[in-house]
Amino acid sequence: MTTGILALQGDYFAHGRVLDKLGRKYLYVKNPDDLAKTARLIIPGGESTTIRKLAKSVGLWDELKKYGRPIMGTCTGIILLAKKIVNPAEEALGKLDITISRNAYGSQIDSFTSIGEYLPDKRTIEMVFIRAPKITAVGKDVEIIAKQNGDTVGVVQGKLLGLTFHPELSGYTTLHELFLSLK
Repeated sequence: MTTGILALQGDYFAHGRVLDKLGRKYLYVKNPDDLAKTARLIIPGGESTTIRKLAKSVGLWDELKKYGRPIMGTCTGIILLAKKIVNPAEEALGKLDITISRNAYGSQIDSFTSIGEYLPDKRTIEMVFIRAPKITAVGKDVEIIAKQNGDTVGVVQGKLLGLTFHPELSGYTTLHELFLSLK
């Protein structure tokens, strides 16, 4: 099973390093043909407006909307997966039943690392927030799996995993392993 990593913009190589550590096969996705070869997809951090624009320019946006396999979205990835984006409102893929606010903690200079809670096993993990979004509402079928300072920062809905932080930068593989287990 090949995991795709959307490779249009952002630090997609960091996700590749985690998958290397886990001994998993992956492919950097740059066009619809690449996407068709994947069993699951990671949408990394980056800049949501830029990734959307680039995805549209190479014919990937509509294919991503139709993609029915497991997806993990980190930072920008969760923004694009959301049903509703605010601050400002933007077009989303509309897959994950959440409302998300872009750059909710401030600008690049306000980025931070913190310890948060991974709820399934009540463990604390390091979380890296870079111009991070904030989940402001979750739908009834969305399971909250991670919190930081009382804020929801990680959710699962069926085969979708959304994180407002960058697990690929923390050294932990727990969240990638969870993603790889989604069916």
